[in-house]
Amino acid sequence: MAANQADAATYSQGVRIWMAVMSIAFLSSVIFAPWKAGARWILAATLVNILGLILIKAFFPAFSRTMIGTSVHLIFWTPVLWMIWRPSAATRRISDFEGRSGLIYRVWFLAASAIMATSLVLDARTAIGWAL
Repeated sequence: MAANQADAATYSQGVRIWMAVMSIAFLSSVIFAPWKAGARWILAATLVNILGLILIKAFFPAFSRTMIGTSVHLIFWTPVLWMIWRPSAATRRISDFEGRSGLIYRVWFLAASAIMATSLVLDARTAIGWAL
């Protein structure tokens, strides 16, 4: 855990702010998780990400936090975005967005999805950079 924090401390302020935005957006899924499947998927992805960072760093200390985080994001977040946005989930999404609480959930869901998708694009760019 300390090694991950030390790695994160070397990131630029912009990256640290982005990580804070992701943390707030994704961990706030706990508010909706008891009732909304999309929130449960995002919460699960967040927990896998945290666990992956800790365990992989513990077993492979030479791997950087960037390498671990990028890999975990690309492997686990891509299917999560598919699961919450797949066409067969449209009916559930529509019913989840109904009513006053549905509006709050919709705003959170769209923001969290956009943040996750943006992060995946940035992670893919990083991974492509490794390959070149």
